[in-house]
Amino acid sequence: MISAGRAQSFADNFHKHGLFPIIVTRHWQGDEISTEGYESENLAPPLVTEHEGYRLIQLPYRKQLNKPYQRAILKTTAGKRLLYTALYASGTVNPKCNAYACFKDYLVSYLSTDPVDYILATGFPMNTIRLGAYLSNKFSKPFIADFRDLWDNDLLSKTSVPSTAKRLQNFFYEHYLRRWLVPARLITGVSQPIVDEAKRLAPHTKGMVVTNGFEAKLFADLRRNIPQRSDKFVFSVIGTLHPNQNLSVMLYGLTLFLGNKDLDEIELNFIGTATIAEVGELIASKLPAICLNITGRVPRSDALEVMLSSHVLFHAGWPGHSGIASGKLYEYLGAHRNILIAPNDHGVMEKIVTETNAGKLADTAEEFASIMNDWFSEWTVKRKLEYFGDDEKIAGYAREEQAKNLALEILKI
Repeated sequence: MISAGRAQSFADNFHKHGLFPIIVTRHWQGDEISTEGYESENLAPPLVTEHEGYRLIQLPYRKQLNKPYQRAILKTTAGKRLLYTALYASGTVNPKCNAYACFKDYLVSYLSTDPVDYILATGFPMNTIRLGAYLSNKFSKPFIADFRDLWDNDLLSKTSVPSTAKRLQNFFYEHYLRRWLVPARLITGVSQPIVDEAKRLAPHTKGMVVTNGFEAKLFADLRRNIPQRSDKFVFSVIGTLHPNQNLSVMLYGLTLFLGNKDLDEIELNFIGTATIAEVGELIASKLPAICLNITGRVPRSDALEVMLSSHVLFHAGWPGHSGIASGKLYEYLGAHRNILIAPNDHGVMEKIVTETNAGKLADTAEEFASIMNDWFSEWTVKRKLEYFGDDEKIAGYAREEQAKNLALEILKI
């Protein structure tokens, strides 16, 4: 998971720059690959382990909204709306993933005997921000609030019109976030628009972009060991595509591209895409099965192998959204394989791909097909695709560099 990789990068790298991180999380079995898995109960007792450069605290996690009366209320749509409105109104956001409720007592006890110098909370979910603010106030320690996503990413859209229910939910989110961000000395986010939205609620606080990234050593090793395929021209999507993304440019563009090709020479991979059944079914209905490979979630090592063996790595942009850059985009940079974004978001993704010279962007299916045809023609001659990415610019997006930047900023507090 991209979110886990972000926290792991802080654990692996902060100690190189003068900080010793103590990472707090719930117990994980390792097979939680769905929403139900993330919300599942695990009551194993607290476990504290020492690792090179960091300490890991794994805590029991109680299943939320599991009382008999809550289960009964949640059986009806009206009951669910009523219960969730009451919870949001009382400051219980993201009720089914409530780290605040599960971790607070343990951490109060822990910090009473093992004090720290700073408290960093990373969210979504936003109850981690609540927990960080509470501990910051209780122990008078500087608070860093890190936003991987917003409470509502549609706030980044220029055209989205929220429903009445969404407006009410956002009202409560923002009411409480304003309180929780009062002690924050630094707000960080994965893109500038996300930082700006968070700072709208806490204009007194310094903001900083800390992007997602890729593990520099891991990807260097992968590039040495996994070459591009020479037997087939490989187009791959690694990870999730969403139903509300514009997938028509890709689907019609691939149809145009494939029209006069020998399909035995081409492989289209959609790795992890079938996790959302609606998207998997759409792709299967539009593209020829003879060259199509669609999977649900697979082990990361398998996904990385497909990524590195590919010639083209695709992601759908988010036109009209000013700050969404998929975490997978940064791993595409680490892979040093040509990236194709369509439709162009004319925002963060365009900036990254353009400044690193790591690929191309298309607004229409015709532009998409033209780019693919050019690359395919090169492959038919060379049996590989040249890559012209700017190594120095790409290196700046390594997780090691982003963690370093954050650590040095924290030490200024």
